[in-house]
Amino acid sequence: MSEKIKKKKLGIIADSTCDMDPEYLKKYNIRTVPLKVIFGEEIKLQNVNITNKEYYDRLRKGEFPTTGAPAPKAFKDAIDAALKEYEEVLIFSIGNKLSATYSVASMVVKQFFDERVTVIDTNTLSITMSLIILPAARMIEEGATKQEVLAEVIRIIPHTQVFGGAPTLKYLFKGGRLSSAKYYIGTLLKMKPMISVADGLIVSPGKIRSMEALVEHMKHISDEIAKERLTEIVIVGHCDNITQAKLVSDYLQSLPNGPKEVFLWEIGPVIGTHLGPDTLGIVWVGDFKEEWLKK
Repeated sequence: MSEKIKKKKLGIIADSTCDMDPEYLKKYNIRTVPLKVIFGEEIKLQNVNITNKEYYDRLRKGEFPTTGAPAPKAFKDAIDAALKEYEEVLIFSIGNKLSATYSVASMVVKQFFDERVTVIDTNTLSITMSLIILPAARMIEEGATKQEVLAEVIRIIPHTQVFGGAPTLKYLFKGGRLSSAKYYIGTLLKMKPMISVADGLIVSPGKIRSMEALVEHMKHISDEIAKERLTEIVIVGHCDNITQAKLVSDYLQSLPNGPKEVFLWEIGPVIGTHLGPDTLGIVWVGDFKEEWLKK
């Protein structure tokens, strides 16, 4: 008779919009539940049957998909699998104001599971979620309890910041994140939107004339991040725009008082649908002051 396998204490599940680099998902054994990317009658699952390259190639050719939350069964299967390996599980979800994903996960947990499974509304999206998940995964690896990890997550979430920009307003408009008036005025003036997240929603703190100007803004903000951060991790993200993203990443790493870790990760299809190709972003834990944009 085989000896019963001893379970590990605490595992992590995240929805696929966290856009964490696959190397780190594997390293910390983080299961992901895929959201849907829908091209007409064709349904693709992020990280399952569509690559970032295929997705952005199709977007650049003029296709425009919609997105959808995971099916309840996808969450149930992921939780069932995780509980075979772990005594307890944390589920990290894209913000409830941005997607139905949190509601689906919560419904599944309430219907099929007990207090061993905890769903966390990160109140944000994409690589900003990873900025919350990665420290949690490292704490678990070092032996932290569920209560200790949750305390740190609760501390971090209100202080997560994101700043970036997109070369066009059309994806925010088509995705329902921008009013018709703002879209047409911005397009007429050939403006490009700055992008941030406030109170769990995508907002635009201003507009710029070019992506080159955005990169300069991001460098100025990097100077401020270096002075006013609460963690040693900063992530630079991009939607199929590695060249300009690397300019920002390299600048951050060159700062004498910069963060110890600077990651350069690609934003996947679901969030990319609302931002569009060539979008750039930078995320950190700390302060963000709009006066930084005036420098």
